[in-house]
Amino acid sequence: MNRKTRSTRIAGAVAVAGAAVLAFTAVGSAQADPTGVRVTEAPSRQAVSSGPFELLDAADMPPASTPWKAGPVTDGAGGEQACVDDLVPDNGSVHRDFSTELDTEGVQIVHEAASVREAAQLTTELRAAVANCAERFAERYPEGTSYERELGRVHAVQVSLPGSSVSVHLLGVARSGTRVTVVQWGQMGTLDDAPVRDFRETLRTAVHGLR
Repeated sequence: MNRKTRSTRIAGAVAVAGAAVLAFTAVGSAQADPTGVRVTEAPSRQAVSSGPFELLDAADMPPASTPWKAGPVTDGAGGEQACVDDLVPDNGSVHRDFSTELDTEGVQIVHEAASVREAAQLTTELRAAVANCAERFAERYPEGTSYERELGRVHAVQVSLPGSSVSVHLLGVARSGTRVTVVQWGQMGTLDDAPVRDFRETLRTAVHGLR
């Protein structure tokens, strides 16, 4: 089985049942997250976010051994994604896929909710989904293995299936006003290969782009 086929098999399994997770949110006018990501939250009375938002560029992704390539910004949430499945509505969402030549992939989704309340509710649902991501993977694929490492609010999950390569994933969920973003990173490798510090920087950039 070639590398591309193995990677696709793992990605498909993880998208349904589990992966690795980094999730955070903030409440109030401003709050420093234990991960070091600071999110400015709009007042609850605010109905919509003001001004355009920006998605990540290839240069914003964690460093990789080969250059990142960024796809076009595309309408919709991009289908089922690791840990969050299809919880992000297609309506009001855009996404961008990222990839390298050596089986490292990523995606960012941005959803514009009708109100801060709806955005907060979606963020809660997404956080709940990623919180039990590894557990759901184990339940769906009892023949596989999954390991989770918690570092504050940073979660990384390593998953594998018999006959397939081991993969590790990070995923962040953030909100600013009525905008919710999901950022995912994944590659073949173990928990020790996950670039948690660099991924935090990617999340900071993603949050800044929402304002």
